Amino acid sequence: MHADEQLLLQPDRPLRVDAQRHRELRVESGTVWITAGGAAGDLFLAAGESYRVPRRGSVLIEAVRGTAEVSLVQDRRRLMTAAMARLRCLLPGAVAQP
Repeated sequence: MHADEQLLLQPDRPLRVDAQRHRELRVESGTVWITAGGAAGDLFLAAGESYRVPRRGSVLIEAVRGTAEVSLVQDRRRLMTAAMARLRCLLPGAVAQP
């Protein structure tokens, strides 16, 4: 599995992860704080650890105690499903149902 997007996070600058586009984030360096809507609590991940992005809800990530580098892995299946749904809305009847 390869990273589709790499980010350098700064402390006090939270970033929203798009659950429709990403399925996993990996911490390459530093430490990150993660909070997800509907989750029981917050998480702290260090370099080498990863987090599976839930299909629904919002996810915020932020570097703690210095910068952190994270890799985001796109979920191609989620992207395709979302694109097909948009096409069905724009062109009713033109896109076959799976």
